[in-house]
Amino acid sequence: MSHDAHFDLSAHVRKYVAVFGSLAVLTVITVAISYLHLSTGAAVGLALAVALVKGSLVAAVFMHLIDEVRIIYQVLLLTVVFFVALMALPTSWHEDLMTVKPVWTQEVPVRKSAGGHGGHDSAASHGASEQAGHAEGGAAPAQGAAH
Repeated sequence: MSHDAHFDLSAHVRKYVAVFGSLAVLTVITVAISYLHLSTGAAVGLALAVALVKGSLVAAVFMHLIDEVRIIYQVLLLTVVFFVALMALPTSWHEDLMTVKPVWTQEVPVRKSAGGHGGHDSAASHGASEQAGHAEGGAAPAQGAAH
C-alpha cells in the first residue's frame, strides 16, 4: 500500500470520527432540550432543528452526498419537472371531459327480442303474464297450448 492511499484513508477516518463526535454532542443537546422549561411547540421546534442538522450530517458524510452534488441537483430538477407536469395535467383537460354524467343517470337502450315483444326476455315476460292471469282468477293456459 502506498503512502498516499494511507493518507487518504486516515483523512476519511478523521472525517467520520468528527461527524460521530458531532452527532454525539447533538444527541446530548436534544436530550438537554427536553429538560428545559420550554413550551411544547418551542421544544419540538428546537429538537427538530437539531434533528435536521444531524440528518444533514449523516446524509452528507455517511451517504457521500456531499461528493455527488451535480447528480443530486439533476435528480432534484427532474423531480421538480415531473411534479409541475403532474400538477398541470388536470388543467389541460377539456371541460366536456370533466362533466361526465354518472352511469346511473343515463338511459339504457331496450333491445327488442326476436319474437317482436317489447321486453328483454320473451320467456320471462310470458311467465309474468301467466302469473298475472292466476292473480286475476283466470285459468292458466294448458301445457303445450298454442298462444
